[in-house]
Amino acid sequence: MRLSHLLTLVLQCQLIYVSALITLESIRDLTRLTDDMRARIEGSGKVSIVPGQRVLGGGEDGDEIEDVVAAALKVLCSELLRELEKPLIEPLNAEVLVDVGEQDLRCRVIRRGYHGFLEATVKFLHEVQERELRWQWDHESMVFEGVGWLQGLWASRKTNIQDRSFIEQQMMLYSETGCFGKSQEVLRSGVEVVEYLNDLLDSFP
Repeated sequence: MRLSHLLTLVLQCQLIYVSALITLESIRDLTRLTDDMRARIEGSGKVSIVPGQRVLGGGEDGDEIEDVVAAALKVLCSELLRELEKPLIEPLNAEVLVDVGEQDLRCRVIRRGYHGFLEATVKFLHEVQERELRWQWDHESMVFEGVGWLQGLWASRKTNIQDRSFIEQQMMLYSETGCFGKSQEVLRSGVEVVEYLNDLLDSFP
C-alpha cells in the first residue's frame, strides 16, 4: 500500500474513532445493576421501622454484612469503570431527523431514564449509609474503599483511561440529546451525588 494511501486511512480511522462515552443504554444497564445491588444489600439485614427512626434488626453478623456491602460496591464500581472506558465507533456526520412530536416523546423517555438512574443511585447509597451507621466500619473497611472508589469514578478524571469523570461523560451525553436545554441539571445533580458520597466517607470513624 502506498504511503499516501496509508496516511489517508489512518486519518480516516482517527476521525471516525470516538472516545469512550456513556450511552443511554449504559445508563439503563447501570440503573438495573444499581437496583440489583441495593436488593442484595437489603437482603443482608432487615431494617425495622420504629417511631421516629429506622434501625437494623438485631442478630446480624456485622462482618458478613460488611462483606455483602463491599461486594455490591465492587460490582457496581467495576461495571461503571468498564462503561467509562468502553470505546465507541460511530459514523461521521450521522444525523437523525425527527419531527417535534417524536423529539418531545424521546426527550421525556430520556429524562425519565436519567431521573430513574439518580433515584436508584440515591437509594443504593442510603442502604450503604444505614449499615455504616449501624456497624460503624472504619477507614480500614472494604466498604470505605468501595465508597471511595465510587466517589472517584463520579468526580475524578484520573480514575479511568479516558480522562473524563462520570459526571463529565453524563454532561456530554445529555447535552448531545438536546433534552435538557441550557439547564445545568446534570452537572448539579452529579455534584449532589458526589457530596452525598463525601458525607458518607466522612461518616467512617
